[in-house]
Amino acid sequence: MADKEIEDNKERKMQVLVMGLGRCGTTSLAAALKILGYRPNDWVDRFYLDQDRRWTDQLRAKYYGQGQKWEGADFDKVTQGFDAILDRPCNLFTEELLAAYPSARVILNTRPFESWHKSMLSTVWKYQAWPTYCLLQYTDPRYAGAHYTGGRLYWGLFCDNKPTDVERCRKAFEDHNAHVRAIVPKDRLLEYPLGAGWEPLCEFLGKSVPQETEFPHINDRNTYLELVTKLWWYGLQQSCVNAIKILGPLALGAVAVGWMYYK
Repeated sequence: MADKEIEDNKERKMQVLVMGLGRCGTTSLAAALKILGYRPNDWVDRFYLDQDRRWTDQLRAKYYGQGQKWEGADFDKVTQGFDAILDRPCNLFTEELLAAYPSARVILNTRPFESWHKSMLSTVWKYQAWPTYCLLQYTDPRYAGAHYTGGRLYWGLFCDNKPTDVERCRKAFEDHNAHVRAIVPKDRLLEYPLGAGWEPLCEFLGKSVPQETEFPHINDRNTYLELVTKLWWYGLQQSCVNAIKILGPLALGAVAVGWMYYK
């Protein structure tokens, strides 16, 4: 989302917290929420808005006691202009977001573990293993590098960065969903299975079912990998810009010294 759009909608208040795990239809849900009139903050928004570093700092503050933890209105720093939020790492802050936005409704988007794990191995965990993505944490620490670093920390907390350990991942998957169920009041929680469509979502949010508009089904494996490749290229471009900022003055200095020497 463009900064101007956020500025124009800065009075929006958080209304919907989607606390299920990624690859459980979050991108389709984000598209559906847009159709219903919401402005969701998804992981791609956080990438381009340079918010990944802030959320990663909060993971360190919450789980390792490093730095100051956000409370209440502190979350407005990264949610201003949006009224729904989805995906990682926000779904590890269910308690904090509930406290910050006590009137928000919570959606726990789910799918069977086996299909989730298979999807993760062929998408998120696949690109997290790209060696060149790892290098971007040094050459583009603001955007792609921050996304990579945040992902490593997040999945380290989730499954110790061992995606092929099926039972470890299964336990983390089930524990996460059980935790959300346990802490969210039942009258504010919708369990939303992948593919459930408009009816349960609209009933829960008090919205009319869009007429003649199919529920969006997007972000399959190929679409996802195309998107992260685009983000990788963006990180590569930023790396070049950063290199020019560092090497440009050095090159000019070398030219100046050479000119003075041979003058």
